[in-house]
Amino acid sequence: MGFRLKRIFGSPIFFGTLALIFAGLAVSLVCACLKTVYIVATTWFMIVYLFMLAFALLLTIGTNTLHKYRLALLAMISIGLSLNVGHIGYYINATVGVLQAMSAGLIFVEITLFFWVLILGSGPGTYLADLCGTGIEGKGTLPMAEVAMARTNYRQTMNSAAGAVAGASTITDYYSSELNQSVMTSKQRESAAGVYKARALYEYVANADDPNEVSIAKDEVMLVIDDSGKWWQVKKDDGVVGIAPSNYLTRILS
Repeated sequence: MGFRLKRIFGSPIFFGTLALIFAGLAVSLVCACLKTVYIVATTWFMIVYLFMLAFALLLTIGTNTLHKYRLALLAMISIGLSLNVGHIGYYINATVGVLQAMSAGLIFVEITLFFWVLILGSGPGTYLADLCGTGIEGKGTLPMAEVAMARTNYRQTMNSAAGAVAGASTITDYYSSELNQSVMTSKQRESAAGVYKARALYEYVANADDPNEVSIAKDEVMLVIDDSGKWWQVKKDDGVVGIAPSNYLTRILS
């Protein structure tokens, strides 16, 4: 999954928090370089560690993998908070103005990292998880075993449909064929008759190895043709038909 800056700039929360972290660290680094004689050795380690943490957040947001590395990031942030708060207490009481400015920069970093604990620690369906689109376990992603099983079930359904009616190249053709109405299950008939619109909760990039999948953008609106499994068949505005994970979509109630 490629790195995209629009995932960062497109979210005020992601962009704002990352900007505060990098700005606070930049101020602290400059102040530390100006008064190196007053800086303890652990401060340099802490600044480097926090920069690495900030770049880790930047990378996971840009590649849309926050949900995959949520626990690792929470552990890293916890360590960063502990290191940072000790140095804030040490430098904030200094009589040198530069060191006090350095402490102010670290306070901005501390507040922002605490906010990130709330973001990454929020469970499925909570306000912050939905607002930030972190996709915590089950809302924005499927376990790999379930993904593989869902794909297999979908292919079996497609093969059965193709075998029932010669020349039915797509599931849409299968549903539209009068001959196949007799072999469709009741659930399939309800699904075929109940075409409706859905909105994408999160961005999804199609697997390059599966031509049946389609990529969807966050908040994109599309038609749901078949919702009988964990992978729904959808039709996009540009006419492209394919499957997308059902937990990335939500029905639009009209």
